[in-house]
Amino acid sequence: MKKISYLLVIFLSINAFSQSNSTAYDSLPSPILSKKSELKIDVFHFVTYGRLGISYDRFLNKDFSGGITGIFLNKKSTRDNFLTDDTRTLIDYQIIPYVRYALSKSATNLYYLEGFVNVNGGNYKELTHLNNGSADYVVITKHRYTDLALGGSIGYKLYLKECFVIDLTVGIGKNILQENSPSTVARMGINLGYRF
Repeated sequence: MKKISYLLVIFLSINAFSQSNSTAYDSLPSPILSKKSELKIDVFHFVTYGRLGISYDRFLNKDFSGGITGIFLNKKSTRDNFLTDDTRTLIDYQIIPYVRYALSKSATNLYYLEGFVNVNGGNYKELTHLNNGSADYVVITKHRYTDLALGGSIGYKLYLKECFVIDLTVGIGKNILQENSPSTVARMGINLGYRF
């Protein structure tokens, strides 16, 4: 939790500094608008959950962009401990296509709204209570699931040197197909990337 707090303080400090310096330049066309692609790595999921998250954005114009995020579990200990821990579900992967609309007019310092679809899959535990005649016991079985969530997010992007980006996203989606999957999926990320 301390790591996340430190990252948030650094992020807010950079944001305050960039807002004070960007107002004079907001009326000039930014060279960043000619760069249409962006590739990012999610440091939040990697540090917090041991998941690999990669995103690609394509800019359609100054207000709209579309992209896709892939998040994959790459921590063996999380899989190994699943049958004995307190969680009911374990998400192995998420594939998230999205569309974003920029709320800010600045090309290098902006807030956005996002609509997304989240294809997610993983494992869930089923508990069966049995009695062998002398005692009750529980059998735990692991099953696979795949589901589809619809959701929305808000976010903030800050560009440094017209190409490096810090992208903060927070949102939530609701799974709509399976009853054994998680009812909601979080859409959170602190992404570092490069626009080209």
